[in-house]
Amino acid sequence: CIPLFALAACDNQIDDFVKDLSDGSEDTVCGEDVTTVNFKQIAYWSVSDEKTLVDIDFGMLTHIIYSKIGVESDGDLILPTGDDLDEFKEMIQLAQDAGVYAMASIGNSSDSAFNAIAASDTALDNFIDQMEDLVKDYDLDGIDINWQFPEDDNEGDLFEDLVKQVSESLDDNSKLFSFVVDTGQDDDATDNGVQDDVLDYPDFINVMALNTTDDDDLHSSLQDAKDAATYWTNRCVVKNKLVLAIPLYSAGDAILDFSDIVLDDVDYACVDESEGRNYNGIATVNDKTEYAQSYAGGVILTSLEQDYFESDYYSLLAAVDWQVAGGPNDICD
Repeated sequence: CIPLFALAACDNQIDDFVKDLSDGSEDTVCGEDVTTVNFKQIAYWSVSDEKTLVDIDFGMLTHIIYSKIGVESDGDLILPTGDDLDEFKEMIQLAQDAGVYAMASIGNSSDSAFNAIAASDTALDNFIDQMEDLVKDYDLDGIDINWQFPEDDNEGDLFEDLVKQVSESLDDNSKLFSFVVDTGQDDDATDNGVQDDVLDYPDFINVMALNTTDDDDLHSSLQDAKDAATYWTNRCVVKNKLVLAIPLYSAGDAILDFSDIVLDDVDYACVDESEGRNYNGIATVNDKTEYAQSYAGGVILTSLEQDYFESDYYSLLAAVDWQVAGGPNDICD
């Protein structure tokens, strides 16, 4: 006979194992990634006083995403107006003329609207209707959802409800779908906010390895990108879906666009720190793109109006393109 205390101990071990499974602490075993990687060169773009659309070499892109369309808690979209609307339409035309996918990102600086939309059948239906009208009216190739960021079980359930409906709508119309995620640095929050089933829906996932708070003192370092890619790979996201974000702005004592930094001194383009600012210089962008070529499915620049277009040698978009083409920018050697 098995002693009662032994039975009790066995029961406790089983309970602990079941609890481990339910809270996700058991290691996930991913199948072999056999998907084909179509490397994506993506950039966000938003309207600006500099009118940078005419400076963009769309031949260096596969996708461009307008950033961004606002949204109300009842599901209504906040579209650009006047000159901004004209530039939005021009971006779509220029991109598609060059064979580049033109998408629009939907979201606000706060995620409260998305929470309200996903919690209401009426608001969610309205949101889907307006999104479909947006795609149809402007002949968009797809939609990016910029919910920054669902962080607990409740938000995770709401995020899944919204993402599922967006994905089904876009798939029915043969349109692309992407959404934004964080680095997984706070893995408990990200595990709960972006649940495993959600990862099957998008064509690609934009990983915002930006503004991290690790100990390397750099804004979006190469190691940050590696850590983020590792987190999502361990969540069984296939390489072709992973797109790593690269910032075109600085952090530190002064937050500036990359273009402003290079205008101060072109030598600043070749380093990651200058005058109390830290950012991604050309060498780091080369390294991140090279890393993404092996461990991800693309990179995304945020945002193109912040790039330097006076010379391709100092453009971060050009640095990405040259690396992918096999001839990395050597101006900093």
